[in-house]
Amino acid sequence: MQKAILILLSIFLSWPVFNSCRDPKASGEEEIVLNSLKKIQDGVEANISYENFTRLLEETKPKLDMLKAAERKNACFVSAVDRCYCAYVIAAKAWKLKQEAQSEQRKEDMQTTFSFSVSLASLNIKRASSCYK
Repeated sequence: MQKAILILLSIFLSWPVFNSCRDPKASGEEEIVLNSLKKIQDGVEANISYENFTRLLEETKPKLDMLKAAERKNACFVSAVDRCYCAYVIAAKAWKLKQEAQSEQRKEDMQTTFSFSVSLASLNIKRASSCYK
């Protein structure tokens, strides 16, 4: 009887060790944010309108804020998705300024800023995805 209790006790005490050896997985909130950012990226690649782009950004913001407020979060993941979102915000500003630009040079500058920001966002999506590998 004592052996059985000791065996059960040792299994119970060692469970956290065995459980921590598993690969960590993204939480539901993290998956939602990542999917929202991927949706923006897919939209950019499909040449969505500025209005749809900013709408997707507005829809993503509260999801990201909720993830940041979560008690348990992966710092690598949160950093990557936050940088991604910020890059998209910069891209949105550049897109708007490009539409309002009077000179061709200004339009080219804003297109360069937009392209760079979208590329940076894409890299951060990949970085976020690799935080759990």
